[in-house]
Amino acid sequence: MDVDELSVLFPDRDVAVRDPDGGAEVSLNVREFRFREGLEATALARPLIAALAALVPERGDGASAQGEGPDALEIESVLATHAALWLELTARACGRDAGWLARLGDADGRALSEAMWAANGGFFLRRVVARVASRARGRGVSPSLSPACSTPSSAPATGAAISTSASA
Repeated sequence: MDVDELSVLFPDRDVAVRDPDGGAEVSLNVREFRFREGLEATALARPLIAALAALVPERGDGASAQGEGPDALEIESVLATHAALWLELTARACGRDAGWLARLGDADGRALSEAMWAANGGFFLRRVVARVASRARGRGVSPSLSPACSTPSSAPATGAAISTSASA
C-alpha cells in the first residue's frame, strides 16, 4: 500500500504545536470522528455544513455543477465565520480544550486546522454532498451528486431455498 491508501484507512493525524502557555512543543493526535462522535458532531456542525454546502454552485437547471466547487480561501472564510464552532469540533477531535486551541499561534493553528480537515474532511464532505443533493431534490431536479454511501442492494437470488433453523 502506498501512503495515500494508508491515509484513507487510517486518517488520524499527528501534529506538533507550541503550547501557547509555556512554549513547549506538544504533539496532538487529531482523530477521525468515531461513530458516536460523528453523530454528536453532526448535530453541532449543522450551521457549518450548511455554510459549506452554500458554497457549492448550481447549474441553471438547479442541479449542482460537477467539477466546480469552492476554493481554499472560500472554505477558510466559512471556517473563520464559524470559528468557535470549528474550534469546538477540533477540540473534540484532538481531546484538548477549545480555549487552549484558540490561544495557539497562527502557524500552529493553521497546521492543526489542516490536520483536522485531513482527518475529518470526509465527514464534512459526505454531509455537504447529502445537503446539496437534498437541495437539488427540493427543486425537483435529479441531483448530479450523490451521497458517499447508500443502502446496499439485496443479494441476488440463488434459486435455492435457504433454511436458517430446523423448524423453517
